[in-house]
Amino acid sequence: MKLDYDLIEDAFDDTTNIRSMTEQASIPGGGWMVRTTLYTPHHITVAVTYVPGAVNEELFDPIA
Repeated sequence: MKLDYDLIEDAFDDTTNIRSMTEQASIPGGGWMVRTTLYTPHHITVAVTYVPGAVNEELFDPIA
């Protein structure tokens, strides 16, 4: 199953050159997947969390 993620947070720090992105995707049948990716000059880290909830309610407003 391929999920359609909406970007809800994107931040970059000029001093450390670290970027973080957080995205959310609705799961068919209910719930949300929230994926946070942290990019550093040396590593990439990803954390994914399942949040149970209603199908039609968004957790956060997507960035336009």
